[in-house]
Amino acid sequence: MIHPAQPQTSAAVAAHYDELDPFYREVWGEHVHHGYWRTGNETPAEAMEALVDLVAERLELRPGQQVGDIGCGYGATAQRLAERHGLAVTGVTISAAQAARGMERTPARGSVTILAQDWLAGGFPDACFDRAYAIESSEHMEDKQHFFTEAFRTLKPGGRLVVCAWLARTEP
Repeated sequence: MIHPAQPQTSAAVAAHYDELDPFYREVWGEHVHHGYWRTGNETPAEAMEALVDLVAERLELRPGQQVGDIGCGYGATAQRLAERHGLAVTGVTISAAQAARGMERTPARGSVTILAQDWLAGGFPDACFDRAYAIESSEHMEDKQHFFTEAFRTLKPGGRLVVCAWLARTEP
């Protein structure tokens, strides 16, 4: 995982994403993350959806599960998973601009709740999620151990966490 040369606070990360919100939406679209190129011939949009589908596969999702989206951005990933798998997804983002956009989502199936809060603040009860995932958000957490500790605390026994992260080396 990439560790910044200087510690970054949650407030600084939130300000960064709020300030650059229009630019990020234009460049990244609604998912605000990279993609997964299975063949190398996918469009960026297809690769983004392929990454979400790969996360869903690794989570082993079942209808009715409570799922946490750690660093949900605009909530597009949460909505795709809720609709395709009949889930109740709760997403958190420290960006007020992203949360405002995400709160407008109304999935055709399942449910999505987007909250403007810091994952590291520990605002969830113990064992409240069946599954949780973080797509390119753990890199922004100033305390990596606390990120994982909080995920473990909020997962039910037998729960599953999937993390997609930028790496500083070619081999993890």
